[in-house]
Amino acid sequence: MTIKAKEKFFYSSGAIANGVKSDAFTFFLLFFYSNVIGLTPGLASLAIFIALLVDAVTDPLMGVISDRTKHRLGRRHPYFLLGIIPMALSYFMLFSIQTSWELPQNLLFLWMLTFVLLTRLGMTIFDVPHRSLGSEMTRSYTERTKIFAARELMGWFGGLFNALLAYTVFFRDTPDFIPGTKNPDPWIFYGMTGATIMCIAVLVTYFGTLQYKHNPIKDSQIFNLKKIFSQILIALKNKSFLTFFFGYLFIAVSWSMSSSLQIYMTTYFWEFKSSMLASYLGVYVAATFSAFLLTPFLVSYLEKRTILLLAITLAAVIPPIPILLKIYGYLPPMGTWDLFAVTIPFVFVANLSLSSSSIIRESMLGDISDEVELDSGIGQQGLMYAASSLIGKLNTGIGILIAGLALELINFPQGASVDPSSQELFSLAMVQGPLAGFLMSIPFIIFYTYKIDRHHHAKIIKALDAR
Repeated sequence: MTIKAKEKFFYSSGAIANGVKSDAFTFFLLFFYSNVIGLTPGLASLAIFIALLVDAVTDPLMGVISDRTKHRLGRRHPYFLLGIIPMALSYFMLFSIQTSWELPQNLLFLWMLTFVLLTRLGMTIFDVPHRSLGSEMTRSYTERTKIFAARELMGWFGGLFNALLAYTVFFRDTPDFIPGTKNPDPWIFYGMTGATIMCIAVLVTYFGTLQYKHNPIKDSQIFNLKKIFSQILIALKNKSFLTFFFGYLFIAVSWSMSSSLQIYMTTYFWEFKSSMLASYLGVYVAATFSAFLLTPFLVSYLEKRTILLLAITLAAVIPPIPILLKIYGYLPPMGTWDLFAVTIPFVFVANLSLSSSSIIRESMLGDISDEVELDSGIGQQGLMYAASSLIGKLNTGIGILIAGLALELINFPQGASVDPSSQELFSLAMVQGPLAGFLMSIPFIIFYTYKIDRHHHAKIIKALDAR
């Protein structure tokens, strides 16, 4: 079954909401609370850790609830609307806190924890059913990749547009604040704009995909606790799913740690100005769009596992190279456009690899959900994509957690006016570059054992159709 381009657009537009949230949480949240508001990195990390514990319960629960919902709008769409208010309002509140309030550490921690929890809960309510809907639109091995390629493209577009607004509108350099992210005044408007974009994205995908509200996969799901737990156990014992879960988890650990420290690297190590960081966004757009075109094309000739392993390898090897070259004195001076230009090819290849990796993983999970349905006798797409949503949050959460702990460990200075030593900058670079790259070897080993190829998937679909 071929999905029309406009239908892919309306479905994938919902990913903009998660893209905005993920960009803010991954690249800005720790910096805002630690170096603008003044919350210690350790407490910020603790807030994220607590949120992760809650996500570990709410994400699978949302998947199970969505799988078993019987409503006139289907089992996915009612939750699109239900998630808007906690998602957008809490996101705005998270960035509305002001330095002029002069709150003590415990109240800063409580504020951050409360609105991180509520933002992520709202995203869970929307995002788990939304991911599941994409898997249900088609069972085709290749068409499913195209759907999630479109979703990945729009998710990255949301994140990149959010970053573009950040660096060109809200956090422009001023004589008092270079880079402009140190300025405490624009953050509330940054949060308000992001919340508005998230609301619009959810409404567009809701109305644009109503024709898919009734799931074509026949099932008879009921809220029978004993049956639910037995079916969940079947899913969690599936070898392909376990490979996916732990492989993706370790990708998230490496990539999110690197991403959470990126703003520190660009600010203090590379000494780039906001105008330079805004120019990076064009590179990100080019890399993401290239992945959108290249990955579905490659799936026609290569197995998904092969593409993923190649993407992981490039994502591990490429990012540390400019850091090592700079440390050994082979690159232009800090803070110059010449240095910025040298880093562009490395940034392009790294983000192309990460985007391709995300597209392939989401497509693989749809294939795994078919295998689980064959084993359990019931469609559990919601539960499967709850795992993807959870790891996506672990991505940002673990990134902030490890980044915060790393900053504490190397005694990186706090506050808007900081002057890190050369040793502190070297330690920061080693964590953000080579260490993050080395950690990528773990998911490479895990995904090497993945077994579902196009021939195996064809057998699964044939067995499902024969029922």
